[in-house]
Amino acid sequence: MRFEIVRLNDVDGTPVETTVVDAASVSRIVQQAAALGQRLWIRPVETSHS
Repeated sequence: MRFEIVRLNDVDGTPVETTVVDAASVSRIVQQAAALGQRLWIRPVETSHS
């Protein structure tokens, strides 16, 4: 499963940076953001099945 991670501006909460990562990377990114006091918005990325 893949997730979209959006880093949010500390002041007003507007999106600053967006990246899509696999599930294994989410925990590492969340831990790094927590250590730096960054705000994140995380949501699953919908996959299209053809």
